[in-house]
Amino acid sequence: MDPAAARVFVVTLEGVEAQGAPPLTVLAFVRAATAEAAEAGAAAELAGLGWSAVQVLRSGEVTDAAALPEDFRGAMQTALRFGCGLIIYDAD
Repeated sequence: MDPAAARVFVVTLEGVEAQGAPPLTVLAFVRAATAEAAEAGAAAELAGLGWSAVQVLRSGEVTDAAALPEDFRGAMQTALRFGCGLIIYDAD
């Protein structure tokens, strides 16, 4: 897929990584045709990693990748290359 033509969405989720642990917030950068497909893909990615109680909180399309903060660019590049890039926020 041509990276210039790819659509990438940022999906904010909440989920539990390990039983008994507090929920964590995750930003998933997902290459997809629609926001709905991106949300489903992000939830499936976390479920595939063994997460539970996964909830999509919101999503939006990345319209200007150059405007992303530096710490988001790696996840964006991973999404373009592999379909999904995750940023997991610590509970603290």
